[in-house]
Amino acid sequence: MIRIDLNSRLNQGTARLPRWASYLIMAGAFALGVLLFLVAASLALVLIPVVLIGGAIAAWQMRRRLRAAGIDPQNPFGRQQPGPARGEIVDAEYRVIEPNDRR
Repeated sequence: MIRIDLNSRLNQGTARLPRWASYLIMAGAFALGVLLFLVAASLALVLIPVVLIGGAIAAWQMRRRLRAAGIDPQNPFGRQQPGPARGEIVDAEYRVIEPNDRR
């Protein structure tokens, strides 16, 4: 039977880190946090106006297309007011064509 001791290093004493090294690690972590915050804030300052302008243009286009289709942009799902009926009346001349009747 093969036995593997995964906890062999846990029984040994821990290595002590010098105080200056721990201060250096904390300063590096703080600097990295500040850097990430500044990158996120600058990205937000650029993206928020772009998204707002894009949304305003999209809303303007949608209102324009709704008006062109004859739909009220303030109430797009409301009942449409009956306008002039076009294409509702079919007027045609019908003939029965017999299968033997060829021209």
